[in-house]
Amino acid sequence: MMTLLKYDFRKNWNTLLAGLVILIIVQVGLSLFMSEVTGIVIGIMGYVGVGVAIYVKMIKTYTSNIRSYNRRLLPVTGLSHVLSPLIFGALCGLGLVIIFTTHAYIYISMKLRMNMATNIDFSGLHISDYISVLLFSAWVMVFMTVIIFLSISIAGSFRWRTGPWIGIVAFFVLINVISWLENVIFAGRFNPNELFRFTEESTGISVTSHRVVWSDGTWVSILFEIIIAVILVWATIYLNNKKVEV
Repeated sequence: MMTLLKYDFRKNWNTLLAGLVILIIVQVGLSLFMSEVTGIVIGIMGYVGVGVAIYVKMIKTYTSNIRSYNRRLLPVTGLSHVLSPLIFGALCGLGLVIIFTTHAYIYISMKLRMNMATNIDFSGLHISDYISVLLFSAWVMVFMTVIIFLSISIAGSFRWRTGPWIGIVAFFVLINVISWLENVIFAGRFNPNELFRFTEESTGISVTSHRVVWSDGTWVSILFEIIIAVILVWATIYLNNKKVEV
């Protein structure tokens, strides 16, 4: 799998490097020539845009890999074809989070002249809240990506003209069936509203943290999704090995 991962990075290295350079230039330009509010808003949008681009690149990497005849000649397992783009996207996303955190620390410390810990306390949130949100978001992204990979493999099992439409239908069917099963078994998924409460006061909008309640029901729900993800990965490997046309 490391061979496949190195290949993915080598193939996308120029695009990743160009995106990083553009992101740095844009952020420096916003700091120098834009007002604070406008610069912060556009800067965050820039990071979100790069994150979306990384996710799309990960999906395109998976699609091209399973249809590449040369990749079929490598002595690797079918699981490697699924894990390699997932790890590629995870490492790129982690790098983006580190860059964003470093940028936020420099901006808050030097331009706003505030201590990072003081700013976190001022927001009413705790470090554990941020970590919980990141972990929960990461799992949602991984689970969604596994569903997308399976949908792409289903699409690749049919001829090109009808394949993409079948893949799109398969994606929405999988989403709705899994959501229905989880609602039936667990009487509803984790509610994001449990994270924070937004209340409007005379002084403005305040944010109250509820923290993620890692109760027994939440853990069982996540365990159920892990089992479903394993089944989806197995189906994806089977289709890649037996059905997907190259």
